[in-house]
Amino acid sequence: MTLEHLEANFYSEGFQRFPQADFQALGLSAEQIAGLQAVGQSEAVHVQTLMGAISAAGTQPVQPCTYNFGFTDAAGMVATARILEAVGVSA
Repeated sequence: MTLEHLEANFYSEGFQRFPQADFQALGLSAEQIAGLQAVGQSEAVHVQTLMGAISAAGTQPVQPCTYNFGFTDAAGMVATARILEAVGVSA
C-alpha cells in the first residue's frame, strides 16, 4: 500500500507540475507521454482498489505520506519514474 501511494503521488505531482510540452521537449512522442500518463492513472486505480479492499476487510489502510521526489524538471521526473518502476516491479 505504501509503495502504491508513493507511485500514485509521484505521477500526480509530476503531471501537475510539468506540461506536456516539457515532455515533448525531451523527445518523447505523444504516444510515449500518453503511456506515461496511463501508468500514473493505473497507480491511482491501484490505490483506490487496495484502499477499498483493505477497508472492506475491516482493517485500517496505510495512509499516504508527505513526499519529496526531488525532481525539478520533466527530465528528472522521467529519470525518477524509471527507478520507481524498477522498484515496483522488483517488489
